[in-house]
Amino acid sequence: MNMQKMLQKAKAMQQKLEKEIKQFESEEFEFVYQKSITIRIKGNLEIIKMDINKDLIDPEDKTMLEEMISEAINEAISAINEEKEKITQGAMPY
Repeated sequence: MNMQKMLQKAKAMQQKLEKEIKQFESEEFEFVYQKSITIRIKGNLEIIKMDINKDLIDPEDKTMLEEMISEAINEAISAINEEKEKITQGAMPY
């Protein structure tokens, strides 16, 4: 394979990857944390909506709710990053 064909193939792969990442970043995902907090988040990590079970809302224990929300968001972000990694790894030649 000559150098020009290799460069064309690499450019095509890069364009395909960029398209897939752009599409992924606009997709919406839903994560449920401990059946109590539901988060809708885009692939670009923009949080669309969060629903908290009303039983979790205790004015006397604000800290617990804050910690659960943080954990739920972090888990959602981690899952999104794992999915994005699958796209980028799948685009790499072996």
